[in-house]
Amino acid sequence: MHSLYQALLTQHARQLTSVRCAEQTIAQLHRYFEDVVLENNLAALVIESLPMQAERSLRDLARVREVGRAANKAFFFVAHGDALHDLPLRTNDQNREPILLKRENSEKEAERFVVIADARFSALLASVHNAEEEDSEAGGDKVIWTFEPDVVYSALEYLMARVTAEGQLQATAFASSVRASMPKATSLQLTVSVTTKLARLLQEQAGREIAINRIATAIRNSLELDSVLQTTVNEVGTALSAQHCAMRIEGEPGQESLTNCYFRDGAGNADAEEQELLADLDAYSVRLAGRYKNYVLDGRNDPDSNSRNIHPLAAVPLIYQKRFMGALLVRSDDPTRVWQENEILLLQTVADQVTVAVSHARLFAQMQQQALTDALTGCFNRRSFEMQLERDLHMATRMRLPLSLILIDLDNFKNVNDTYGHEAGDVALRLLAEGLRDELRGVDTAARYGGEEFAVILPQAGTDGAFIVAERLRRRIEQMEVPGVGHITASLGIATFPQHASSRDTLVVAADRALYDAKNTGRNCVCIPPEDAVEMSEGAAPADEMPAHTEVFPADNAEASDSSLLVS
Repeated sequence: MHSLYQALLTQHARQLTSVRCAEQTIAQLHRYFEDVVLENNLAALVIESLPMQAERSLRDLARVREVGRAANKAFFFVAHGDALHDLPLRTNDQNREPILLKRENSEKEAERFVVIADARFSALLASVHNAEEEDSEAGGDKVIWTFEPDVVYSALEYLMARVTAEGQLQATAFASSVRASMPKATSLQLTVSVTTKLARLLQEQAGREIAINRIATAIRNSLELDSVLQTTVNEVGTALSAQHCAMRIEGEPGQESLTNCYFRDGAGNADAEEQELLADLDAYSVRLAGRYKNYVLDGRNDPDSNSRNIHPLAAVPLIYQKRFMGALLVRSDDPTRVWQENEILLLQTVADQVTVAVSHARLFAQMQQQALTDALTGCFNRRSFEMQLERDLHMATRMRLPLSLILIDLDNFKNVNDTYGHEAGDVALRLLAEGLRDELRGVDTAARYGGEEFAVILPQAGTDGAFIVAERLRRRIEQMEVPGVGHITASLGIATFPQHASSRDTLVVAADRALYDAKNTGRNCVCIPPEDAVEMSEGAAPADEMPAHTEVFPADNAEASDSSLLVS
């Protein structure tokens, strides 16, 4: 036997037009039809078929009982194994409880329908899920709905024949209820109430689609996570008419988490709200991380004085390749709000988009880091050193401040590799890199220039200050003990802009000449270019003619603090 959807399309092809809707939209439409009975105390015949679900929420179970008790008679077609069978429901026609009809044909488990029949109102909604079209570009399931009494009458005849053919124990009670509730007319008022809700649903869907498109555009146009996350919470909060929306992305090891919040305009005290929202986000992030399931807290239909402080909320985890990455949370200030399935779907869709965006952004940052750093030492590589030196020189020129460059070369490093092996040499290079990071300021840049040679950029440092830093680095290297090798030494050369050079290339040449002199002097020392090696570009002011406000403060000894590098 065909499904109700197929039977009606065959019999009333001219009166019915099927449209394709998402599963969550069909579920929402289904509830709108049920609302006619619940909100208007309509003692009508209600017949429904629900998709098979082995587990149902307490809200779904309560809804079935509510519809059954509100209607004059309510019959539910339920598949074997459905959670509805666990309800303590009567399976006879006594009392106003929903009656369950076991669905025998497994092929009909994909159909969904609701039929309402009353002397003053008739309505029908039916859909069927086609597994063959699941991966099609159109997406969604086909659905029909109508308020025409003759179409509803055909549906009742079909269902009565189906119940009789399947040998249901309740066939007699079902046929009696159908004969007592034959549709005669359709109330315009009730029909308008349903169609108004349908129009509102379509409008809300359009707004949510726009929100998702804007989030997708933000993800495509930017790899700045903070900007993407802020756009996300703003769009989600607006689309769901929420009071608050917050998202947290867990940081990588050693990094802080990213948290972005949305507050509806004019909604209370911002500071107090933010603290409360962040507290909720903390609590539900821990909860979601342990269970990887959505959490939904609905409001109450009739809020009393004790429940007015309840904030209905919904939270979904951000999961990427079975790894918890954060949480997305929305809160409402309407104590009666009930979160719909399509709203939860929106949150899940956004969460999926964001997790992919975060993963791609982190992968890009990792690749960028690998492209700019030396894998062995963690220092900048030569390419990134040259770019950073260009930027720092541009700033030094604009601000009319000095900049110094130190080149460091380990003494007799070839002998270390030849005698103790390259692994020992690698350990020495890593220890040197760690020493540079410990000794330098945050604005300074250390790079592996090539082989055993390193370069250090010192912004706002004159020759005297750079000499103090270089001497401190020389002693640090001299005191450093390499496992299996012992102590090693290094030679260092210094050059300062604009005293010794006027461009990036000439500054490197001047520092390299000073390094060469340090090697020839006997190694394990610091040298600066000789006076006759000073190179100036045309029109550049000599060192002794720097502006009056620029003055380098030399330190009395090599133990001076880093403040000796600054220019006042």
